Amino acid sequence: MALDYDEVPQPPGDLDFDIYRHFRHEAGMTAGDLGEVTYRLLTNNGASFGFYTKGGNREDYMTFVSGQSVEALGEEIKRPRDAAQDPVFPAKLINCKHGDAVIQCEDGDIILRADNIVFEAKGVTATNDGNITMKANKSITIDSPDTRVIGTNLRLQARKDFTMSAKGIGGIIAGVLNMASSADFGASVELSKLTSLLKAMKLDEFEGN
Repeated sequence: MALDYDEVPQPPGDLDFDIYRHFRHEAGMTAGDLGEVTYRLLTNNGASFGFYTKGGNREDYMTFVSGQSVEALGEEIKRPRDAAQDPVFPAKLINCKHGDAVIQCEDGDIILRADNIVFEAKGVTATNDGNITMKANKSITIDSPDTRVIGTNLRLQARKDFTMSAKGIGGIIAGVLNMASSADFGASVELSKLTSLLKAMKLDEFEGN
């Protein structure tokens, strides 16, 4: 049961309050750096969701909960696996017209599970310069029955050691293949071959020598 609006002490200003025993609705007040509240629901335990504005037509949406946020979607969606149509059949769609999408776990992991996972960086439309970057403090492991890396140019660089091994047959095929060790830089190896290797690999320890 809501309290009568006239019975609730109202701070000065153009404010809205609708107070119940376990939660309340409110709007019109300023919420610090979030801006002005255009609508907000708060529980007695501190959970809330609301819309905020800092002027103009832009509104920001914020949700705060101390526990889990769970969505169960797509129960009535039937995805035709063999249909001649767009392969994307979303039960959940997040479209960022402008700006970035950031997922951050301060004390946890990010786990993606699906029939297939596709990463695509298309870049700016005018330049098509999309990049995908993966970094880890310790290691990156790729494990599959068939692993393929395909590119117009391929560079593998180890700052220290590297190992290539195969339990079966191994091979390296190239139109022109240059191979050298650091000892070769003081030996009588054709200079043009070494220069091309250094340029391709961009090894910091040999630059300027």
